[in-house]
Amino acid sequence: MADEQPTSEANPQSAKGGGSGGMLPALLVIVLMPLISFAMFKFLFMPMIKAELPAEGALPQVDPSSVEVHGDGGEASYSYKFQKPITVNLKGASQARFLRAEFTMMSANPQFETIASAKEDAMRSVAISVLSNLNLADMERESIMNIVRNQLMQGFDHVLKGPMVEEIYFSEWAVQ
Repeated sequence: MADEQPTSEANPQSAKGGGSGGMLPALLVIVLMPLISFAMFKFLFMPMIKAELPAEGALPQVDPSSVEVHGDGGEASYSYKFQKPITVNLKGASQARFLRAEFTMMSANPQFETIASAKEDAMRSVAISVLSNLNLADMERESIMNIVRNQLMQGFDHVLKGPMVEEIYFSEWAVQ
């Protein structure tokens, strides 16, 4: 037993000193990245943005005779409104929720009222199919009326065989 040599144990200082070397790069990234980002924005991007802006007080001049006016002061608008409002069941509401919509279509075509009244049944069918595909979650979306307006205009233009409907104005939009 006297010949036994003592086993060497790990140096206690090596475990303590080795862990801090990995944290230094992480700390530098956390501290320096916001500073570098701020400096890049202030000294590189802001001068580029300011160079693209027009000088203060230099607004583009518009010739009043070249401006097109639509609606009241310009081109004549012709309108058509369905005889009765459209009422549909909302999809997925167990037939318990209804949407009632009434709207006026506008066009620059002088024969729009005649053409639209002849195709009212087909246009009503398009409106029913577009409106009945909506559900209660769609009704809560902020821009749902604009989405429906665009879908109706596309459907009506398809039925009327050409881009005829220029605008749709809702006079009634009620979910019950």
